[in-house]
Amino acid sequence: MWLDVYEQFGELTDSEKIALFNAMNQDLFPDDPSRITKLLKDIREARFASGMGCLHCGSTSVKRNGKYKTRQRYLCKDCGKTFNDMTNTPFSGSRYPERWVKYIELMVEGYTLPKIAERLKIHISTAFYWRHKILNALGSLGFDQLKGIVESDETFLKESMKGKRKLTHREPKERGGKDQKRGISNLKIAVVVAQDRNGSVVARKAGRGRVRAEEIDAVIGEHIDPSALLCTDTATNYKKFALIKGLKHETVNVSKEGYVKKGIYHVQHVNNFHKRLEDWMVRFQGVATKYLDNYLYWFRWLELGKNLAFDKRVEQMLVSACRKSNKTTVEMLRSA
Repeated sequence: MWLDVYEQFGELTDSEKIALFNAMNQDLFPDDPSRITKLLKDIREARFASGMGCLHCGSTSVKRNGKYKTRQRYLCKDCGKTFNDMTNTPFSGSRYPERWVKYIELMVEGYTLPKIAERLKIHISTAFYWRHKILNALGSLGFDQLKGIVESDETFLKESMKGKRKLTHREPKERGGKDQKRGISNLKIAVVVAQDRNGSVVARKAGRGRVRAEEIDAVIGEHIDPSALLCTDTATNYKKFALIKGLKHETVNVSKEGYVKKGIYHVQHVNNFHKRLEDWMVRFQGVATKYLDNYLYWFRWLELGKNLAFDKRVEQMLVSACRKSNKTTVEMLRSA
């Protein structure tokens, strides 16, 4: 029987062969229960690194309160509420806990929602809400302080009103269609990226059209160490931003000095980040502008862990998404 199936396998296209392999792999080698148990232990240690505390009121007066579906529950003596290790995490109340690890694996691989829904046999709206719960949680961790030489520049992405039924500021257009205005306009969304030479990155949505110094300050100002040296092109908005923050500032004039000034000052790391970001975003066929920051968190996370082994990246993303108490509900995402 299996020989007959194998003969037919050769008639499939490459994409069909991969889909069949993935389906068989998922059925034959489901997630190892011991791995999930270890991850739950890592999540508990990360969430309560400073000691056990109530996830509702912060009280340290907490005691064990039995188990539910093998998960330890706790009771707060002050507020009287109960919780477990996964309360107020992206996976809190999930009906499919056995699919958490596989979902994170697909996120690390950068799968689109339709492919995730197909692979995990869940509704596409479930895949969407899980994605943004996880990304909200990662975003809540904030950014590391940028130190030393900090490169900064902006890139521009098309505005996307995906999901909006009515537009008031412009005429609707077909997905992928050209903007009504050429060049940098208020139909483009500015993304400011700042990166130090240690690899720490801040990437956030700044506003529409040409970005002002005040907008740069609003998105990256608090994340740059006061002793850092800012390195940018000759744009006047960054000169003003450096004055606002009192930062040492080196500008690179490519037309006069080349791409590298004094052998060390350049913005090539940031510009390479822009290129990788734009290439990665293509797969989503347009990201709704209101969710853009979440996708920037996602890509930044993938970039920071790109030198780690795949399993380690998966574990790191899962544990980090559960590190802080975040109550993000479907209703909150719908009303965003």
